[in-house]
Amino acid sequence: MAAGPLRQGASLRSGGGEREEAAPDWASLHVELTQLISVRVLATGGFLDYLRFRAVCSHWRAAAASPRGRTLLDPRFHPRRWMLFPESFGRFPGHRALGGHSRFFDFSAAGPIVRVPLPELKDHCVLDSPDGLLLLQHDGDNAVRLLHPFTRDVAEFPDLKCLTHQLYEMDYELTDGWYNNFASWLQNTARYLYQARKLSAAVNVTATGAVTVMLALHSIGRVAFASAGYAEWTISSWKMNQLDRALSYQGKLYVVNWEDGLTHVLQIDPPQLVPQCKGEEDSSPVLALLPPKTIATCSSEEIHLPYLVELDSEIMLVGYNDSSFSHILVLKLADLVLGRTVRVKSIGDHILFVGARSLCVSPSWLPSIGGNSIEQRIDVLLQDGTQMVGNVEFEEWGAQKL
Repeated sequence: MAAGPLRQGASLRSGGGEREEAAPDWASLHVELTQLISVRVLATGGFLDYLRFRAVCSHWRAAAASPRGRTLLDPRFHPRRWMLFPESFGRFPGHRALGGHSRFFDFSAAGPIVRVPLPELKDHCVLDSPDGLLLLQHDGDNAVRLLHPFTRDVAEFPDLKCLTHQLYEMDYELTDGWYNNFASWLQNTARYLYQARKLSAAVNVTATGAVTVMLALHSIGRVAFASAGYAEWTISSWKMNQLDRALSYQGKLYVVNWEDGLTHVLQIDPPQLVPQCKGEEDSSPVLALLPPKTIATCSSEEIHLPYLVELDSEIMLVGYNDSSFSHILVLKLADLVLGRTVRVKSIGDHILFVGARSLCVSPSWLPSIGGNSIEQRIDVLLQDGTQMVGNVEFEEWGAQKL
């Protein structure tokens, strides 16, 4: 006869009943041990696992810090592994058929899909999802908001229209005929606003608790930043190519580009305080974006058309080992930083979707594919001006240990 579930404090007989052992009373765990376990759950299991931990009993709930009001300020509470579930039949986020709800799934494990009420999506569009947070733009006034989808904590940022004026000033230096220039700016506002919406974002929380967002503006080749509560965005004085391949990681932006036969990986740090130019009346330092710094370089013959993707808390370069695009190559950024070019022979129990927006997915979501697989979409402009578009088949790598 099968034994029923044990109750707290119930006796457990073993060895013919000669020894009795009390079932553990988990609610009696020492508070410091419970706190250590809660920190470990948050670090390894993620935000929702932490909420489940706090829901076990009142003792555990009291020992684990409440996330209420802190889910934007503490990066540990960012739902990094979660993303909006792609709805079918053209039902975009906020579609009336969804009843004010959106579905999220954990792409690192085939857990349940969570249905979340998000009435904000009725009059906001989603610009990006850095760290699992939703970067939204209001349809009416173009105000930008950073929203935690599970707690609905929100941070307010300037509207994007202030970017259009800065972009115009960079393209056309204002002269005595400022009225004509201003009229031209009004005519081009829609174009600049459209360009500003094509972006990749990164979120950083400073030691003082300021939430800062960086926007890699793809079409413009510049990066803008603002902290929550700022009056306007500040745009970088420098430009760079291929920002459409920017990867957000730990509050920074990483970009891979190639020129003169070399492949470079560049890092864009969050804004920092820098001294003002000599001669300024106010000599106090100001927040500014430093130019990107090159952290790794290799020959373009070693890896072709590389993309950046995060895998197990590491950044990988995924490309091809020759110009025929027939063999996929994976390199660790950490190795390239040290001057080593070592091919990764296995990506473990993962599936990588590589492109302008790369993603690492648990094979539990796609059992027909299995782990240790890569799909990369090719969209290459050939030398004769024609375009080759296709898909590389899933390549099953040998289950070799690193």
